[in-house]
Amino acid sequence: MLNIIFANPHFLWLLIPLIGGLVWRWFSVPASIAVSSTDHYTKTTPRKNFAPRHLLLLLEIFAAAAFIFALARPQSDMEIVPVTKEGTDIMLVLDYSNSMDAFDPASDMDDSAVRKGIAQGRIKDRLGVAKDQINRFVSRRSGDRIGLVIFGHLGNLAVDPTIDHDHLIGYVNQLENSLLSQSERGTNIAGGISQGIIALKDYNETRRTIVLITDGDHTVPDPVYTPVTAAEAAKKQDITIHTVGIGSDDPFLLGPLSRMGATIRFDTRNLEKIASITGGQFFRAKDNKGFEDVMDTIDALEKTSKQRPALIYQRDLYPTLLLGGIAALSLAICLRYTVLREIS
Repeated sequence: MLNIIFANPHFLWLLIPLIGGLVWRWFSVPASIAVSSTDHYTKTTPRKNFAPRHLLLLLEIFAAAAFIFALARPQSDMEIVPVTKEGTDIMLVLDYSNSMDAFDPASDMDDSAVRKGIAQGRIKDRLGVAKDQINRFVSRRSGDRIGLVIFGHLGNLAVDPTIDHDHLIGYVNQLENSLLSQSERGTNIAGGISQGIIALKDYNETRRTIVLITDGDHTVPDPVYTPVTAAEAAKKQDITIHTVGIGSDDPFLLGPLSRMGATIRFDTRNLEKIASITGGQFFRAKDNKGFEDVMDTIDALEKTSKQRPALIYQRDLYPTLLLGGIAALSLAICLRYTVLREIS
């Protein structure tokens, strides 16, 4: 039920003299003129209760009353209105394996130029690039709940789905390569997906999406799922998974990866199947620009509109009264100086 309140109720006292003026003008004798003869006039019975001048009076009184009510500033105490908002619940599932320490410089750079770029911070490793793209993606999705899972040997829920994007970005910025030991940094894609499903299971009133970001194959057996069975579990929950394979075919290795003579294998067929099962899309990003374009594409794909009830408190109603009063006064003035011209 809509309740009306007045912010300035004392102005309503002006209605009393207005009503008095209406009564006085209604029954007052209109102006007249003296003529020498009435022979050429048509005789008509005078209207006692309602004459054309009364129409002008009603319009003017209505306008004045509307202005008085507008001055009193009527407001709706509380109103529930539907609000259309774009929004999706998204879990970002980020690979935290050792291979994320690799670099993907431009193919035309020589070894010394790459090392210099890394030393100067111009060339970032895959984890650093992923952090930048995640922050850029999150900052553009103000209407979404977004969370984060990182996975190595195990999937770890880092941030629950939240609209506090500053908190999420702050956590992402704190991610370092040394957060987990090398022995803990495998590639358990199934474990990452399962943690994303768990994080989204209670948010079923909106579209739910997982964005899986990885640079390698599933190499660590999960005790519960394989990547395919994890995707099937997501499908049963009506969760879409977009998979993003990052990294070039010829990465630049430093530190432990270089000393161990590591080789980074990447078979995209698993990621393609995961996306296909859940109705998502697979993307391949071999460099920074490609990664940026992929995240832009996902941002464009995950746009949904949903009507939700919202409370509006003390909504001002006076604009409608002002418009009605102006319209009535304008009509009265127009009639007074045209078809209802009076003797004054």
